[in-house]
Amino acid sequence: MSQYFHGARNVTIDTSTFNTVTTNHYQSAKGGFERLQEHVAHGAFHDSGERFDPPKCHHNTRVAIIKRITDWISGLNEDTREALVMWLYGAAGAGKSAIAQTIAEILDDQHFVLASFFFWRYDPQRGTAKLLVTTLAYQLAVKLPLVFRERLGLAFENDPLITTRSLEAQFKTLIREPLLELVHSGFSTNNHIVVIIDGLDECDDPQVQARIIDVSFGLLHSRDLPLKIFIASRLEMDISASFDRKPFSTLARIALDDDYQSEEDIRHFLADKFNEIKAQHRLRSYIPIDWPAEDSLDILIEKSSGQFIYASTVVKYVSSPRHRPTHRLEVVLGIQLPKAGDNPFAELDALYRHILMGVEDVDLILQIIGFVILYPPDHCYSSVTFLEAFLSLAPGDIQLLMQNLGSLISVENHPHYPNDAEVLTIHHASLKDYLLDPSRSKDFFLDSVKMHTYYAELCLVHMTALLALQSNSSHHPFTGNILDTSIPSALYVSSFAKQ
Repeated sequence: MSQYFHGARNVTIDTSTFNTVTTNHYQSAKGGFERLQEHVAHGAFHDSGERFDPPKCHHNTRVAIIKRITDWISGLNEDTREALVMWLYGAAGAGKSAIAQTIAEILDDQHFVLASFFFWRYDPQRGTAKLLVTTLAYQLAVKLPLVFRERLGLAFENDPLITTRSLEAQFKTLIREPLLELVHSGFSTNNHIVVIIDGLDECDDPQVQARIIDVSFGLLHSRDLPLKIFIASRLEMDISASFDRKPFSTLARIALDDDYQSEEDIRHFLADKFNEIKAQHRLRSYIPIDWPAEDSLDILIEKSSGQFIYASTVVKYVSSPRHRPTHRLEVVLGIQLPKAGDNPFAELDALYRHILMGVEDVDLILQIIGFVILYPPDHCYSSVTFLEAFLSLAPGDIQLLMQNLGSLISVENHPHYPNDAEVLTIHHASLKDYLLDPSRSKDFFLDSVKMHTYYAELCLVHMTALLALQSNSSHHPFTGNILDTSIPSALYVSSFAKQ
C-alpha cells in the first residue's frame, strides 16, 4: 500500500493491484511472437554470441564424415536417402560438437533454413529441455515466410501457457502445425529444413533425452514435412535404447570410430597447430625448426585414442603466450614436472570427473577399471565373464554398472576372443594417466599398490576355495571356478605381487 497527497486529501492506493493490472495489460498488448521471444535460449544457437569461438572441425579434418552428413541432408547418399533423422554418436571428447558446429556453419553459408539447439549442462537455459521447442520455433520463424510466424503467434495467443505443456504438445503446436500450414499455403523449397540438436546427453534428465528422440520421430512420422533432424550425443543407455526402437529405414547412424581415420585427422591437427606456434608465438625464435620430434607427435596421437579433446587440450596448454612452448610440451610428455598449481589437463580432468561422479557404486567400478588397466600384459583378463567371476559378481552386473560410462568404457564383442567374448574396452588411453595420478583424480585415485594387493588377496580366496572343493569332492571335478583356466593359479598372485 502507498499513500499519496492529492490536494487536502490523503489518498491510499493498492500498488500491488495496480502493478498486476499494468502487467496484465502489457502482456495482452504484446503479440504472440513477442511472447515467444521471452522463452528462447539465445546461447543455444549455433551462431550465438554466448558461444563465441565454439569448437569446430579443423581445416581438412573430418572430411569424410562431413561429406556423409551433408550428402544425407541433400539426399545425395542412396543408403541414407529415406532417413529423416541422423544420429551421430561417439565417446566423450570425440569431436561431436565440433562436427555439429561445422555442419551448421556449412548449411548457414548455403542458405539452408536451419534451427539448432546446443545443449550444455552448465547453463541453466541449455542444460534442460524447457526452452528447446520455443528456441527452435523462434529460429524457424525468423527464416521462414511470414505465414509461419503468424501461425506461431496465433498459437501463443490461443494458449498463453503453451510453454508449460508437454514436449509433445509444444512440438505439435509450435513446429508441426505451423510448418503444415506453411506447406499448405504453397511454400516449397529445394532443400530440406534442418534441425540440429547437439549434446543431447547433456540435457539434465535421461528420460527427457529419450522423449526428445521419440518426439522427433513422431514429428516426422507422416513424412509430410520438408524437415530433417540431426542429433549428436554420447552413447548413453537411455539415448541408445530410444534409437534402437526406431524403424531402420527412418534413421541413419554414424559412429565416430576408426572408420573415419581420426588418428590421421588428429596428426594433421597437431602438426598444423604446432606449425602455428612456431610461426606466431612470441618466443618463436627460441623454438627449434624440427620441434616437436616425430616420436613426441606419435605419443600425443596414441594418448588421444582418436578423441580430439586430448589433442585440443594439449594445444591450448602448449600455446600459452606466457610460457615456453617447448617446456610445456615436455610437461605434457612427462619429461618435466609442472609447476605447483599448473595442470596441463584441467579440461580433460573436469570431463573425467563429471562422468565418474554420475555413476553409482563408484568404488566397485574403479575396482573393475583398475583390473583392466593393471592386469598383466599378454593375458586376456578384460573378458567380462572373467571379471564378473573374479570379483564375485552376477552375470550381467558389469553391463549394468557400466551403463553410465559408455562415453569412456564400453562392453563389446571382441572378434579375437573365443566365441566373440564380451570384453571391456577403454576408449581413452589418457584415462589411465588420470586415475593413476592422485593430484589429478583425487578421490577417484587408483593406488596401484593397494589395488595389486587387493587383487592378489582375491586370487588367494579363489585358490583356497578351489582347493577345499577339490579335497572334499574328488568325484565331482570343479569346472566353474574363475581359476579353472589355462593359466596356472600361482600366476595370478605372482603377476600382481611383482607389480
